[in-house]
Amino acid sequence: MSKMTREEVVQHLTPPPGITMPPYPAKRDKIYRLSLVLMGTGLIFEGISGMARLASIQFWIQGAISAVLIVSGWTFLVWLKQWRWTVRTMVVLGFVLWPVWPLGGWALSLAAGAIMAAKETHCFHFWAGRVIPWYTLILGVLLIIHLSEPFMGVAWLGLAALWISLAAGRSKLPLFEI
Repeated sequence: MSKMTREEVVQHLTPPPGITMPPYPAKRDKIYRLSLVLMGTGLIFEGISGMARLASIQFWIQGAISAVLIVSGWTFLVWLKQWRWTVRTMVVLGFVLWPVWPLGGWALSLAAGAIMAAKETHCFHFWAGRVIPWYTLILGVLLIIHLSEPFMGVAWLGLAALWISLAAGRSKLPLFEI
């Protein structure tokens, strides 16, 4: 993150004219930050399971990460109502579809995460947030072409590192409250 002054952070927490926001207490921001850490941690387990070729365990880890992304999506702070509801819809559909269509459900969940990362970068200039959407897209292509599980495991660890970096940057900001 680039060095932001306290005034710049406050400016980012002030809705633009015409935007009405529901209350966003500091507790919700804590939950959001914790969900980002849990997502990064889950991706570490996804990577380790992939390297160990434990596909059935990966399936359940993907479900757990999708559930964590519901929490992230519901506590995600973005001014535009349409984006809030787009992300929320994607994470809920991702979780609901995951058991019956694992690739599609997982893709929706990860795409919603990529949107959240891009928004965090737009506001707070996290380098990892610039990479996460593209990295996620490449991972999706690699999943479709069925690369070997050990290679994919390493790729998941890369995504985990990016998310943990973003979560660490977010944790350095003051708690948000609106």
